[in-house]
Amino acid sequence: MADLSDPDLGAAYYRSSDPIKNLKIRVKLSRISSSNIVPQGKLEQDGSNLEMQKVQESMQDIEERVFEWQQKEFSKREIDLYQNIANCTSQLEKDYHAKVTELLSKGQQHNRLFTYVDHDRFSQQDEAVFFMTNSPNETPTILSDKMSHLRRRKIGGGKKARERGGAFVPKLNIVEETPSDDLRNKNHIMAAPAQVMYIMADLGPKDRPFEEGDEVVLCSLQLDANGVLCMRPDFNRGRKPYVAETSSLGREVFEYTIEHNSKVMSRQEQDKELKMYREIYSRHKDFLSTCVGHEFELPPPEVLRLMVCGEIEKARNFEYDDLYIHFFVDIPKNWKVDGHQQLSWVTQTCATKVEGRDNVAHFSYPFEFEMFYKDESYVDENKDSFPHFPFILMEVLSLDSWNRFRTEGYSYLAIPPRPGVYKETVNCWRPLGSNFVSEMRRFFIGGSPELEDLTYTAIPSTFDGPYLSKYGFRTESTGSVDVKFNVIMQSRSFLERKATKKSLGSLLDTLGINTVQQNIQSVLEAFKKARQRMVIARENATRELLKDSKHQNELFSRSKR
Repeated sequence: MADLSDPDLGAAYYRSSDPIKNLKIRVKLSRISSSNIVPQGKLEQDGSNLEMQKVQESMQDIEERVFEWQQKEFSKREIDLYQNIANCTSQLEKDYHAKVTELLSKGQQHNRLFTYVDHDRFSQQDEAVFFMTNSPNETPTILSDKMSHLRRRKIGGGKKARERGGAFVPKLNIVEETPSDDLRNKNHIMAAPAQVMYIMADLGPKDRPFEEGDEVVLCSLQLDANGVLCMRPDFNRGRKPYVAETSSLGREVFEYTIEHNSKVMSRQEQDKELKMYREIYSRHKDFLSTCVGHEFELPPPEVLRLMVCGEIEKARNFEYDDLYIHFFVDIPKNWKVDGHQQLSWVTQTCATKVEGRDNVAHFSYPFEFEMFYKDESYVDENKDSFPHFPFILMEVLSLDSWNRFRTEGYSYLAIPPRPGVYKETVNCWRPLGSNFVSEMRRFFIGGSPELEDLTYTAIPSTFDGPYLSKYGFRTESTGSVDVKFNVIMQSRSFLERKATKKSLGSLLDTLGINTVQQNIQSVLEAFKKARQRMVIARENATRELLKDSKHQNELFSRSKR
């Protein structure tokens, strides 16, 4: 069972509202020697070992430093590399050369602890594949192998981002037929933008030249775009120190601790920051109130505002491919719209594909419109007493690669008189010609009989009578169109709903909308009740007739005896 004081080698995640530049981490690195192993009390009891104790204390290698976010500290390898200007090609390397020259001129000695920041080459290398066990037979999975070759997208941009050799868009040959592995690595980017920083240690002897295995990662930090800091390993927080071992022949062992060293805010500073945030939020609230206003925009009195937000989802089972839909809103009487309101739309041309037994063309074309209704019957004496809601008239068309134009179908959609979410399937039809010549023309060169007035699909605009008959008009059923839309209504009368406890239907009656609809419904209910009474009366009459006939039969049989 693991001890609670054992170090935590897993990753820790932190989120803070403070700027990341205020982060400070203290790292203490010490080499384990014989003086650390032998108990200190025994050395103090033996006076002859005082000289040996002094020698061992001089051999102890302890270093402690405080690092800030993206603070660059150079290693022994980097100092040897960047002190020669011939090794510096990019602008970043030339800046490092100037800093290294300044450090050498001040006579600063080499330290074991150093860092690799976000724009260093070490941070741009391919991620190592982390194995789950220590078995030598374990191999990386296909997913981990592919993910290890992805490049991180960095937070921020500007000059440094362009110097990293990241993804690029060439002016010529944008499509590469045979991309190389290097090109794939440059253009395949992980989804999460991140900034990284590594706290490193050079565990090799100071009097020996640099070797590849001397550099060891003590702590890795990663900050994503959401402000979440991933730290591996976590702070010690009183637990046992972490252990790092060299890969050289000597196998020297080092211990190191990681502690949080950021400045702690005093009570006065916290109150000052809280007061500043409150003032900022208050100003932002006032700004939003100024932009939006304190009240909702209401329509004029006795006016109903209707807003429809919808989508032409798909069309199914039409005869030809490459479909598009032309649709518009028919405005009935007493309805008004603004001058800039769009009431006509044309979708994109969409090819069909087979889904089950249907040929489906997915449009996903959005539309919306806003209209206003006001009952003006007291002004117009000849007004029709039936208030109609708007219609959406549709015309489905096709245009193939030979520019053959065909009419595939007509239909209409009535806007419901109730607010809510609706999903309707509208069946379409198209007119037929008087003979087979029109069908041959439609097949070979395109063209077909069309409606001169598209309002004929519902109620023609020229119609003014009590009855509408379309008898004799030859048509053919074609496909269907799926429409999904939301109906929103707004009126000042709705504000009195709680006070008067009126239903939505009574409020619509006040606006003169549902009067005829409810009258028709009441007539149907009365007819239904009358029909039920008639059925009951017929059953009673039949039952009485059967009783009378049975009684007469009994009397006849008695008289015969």
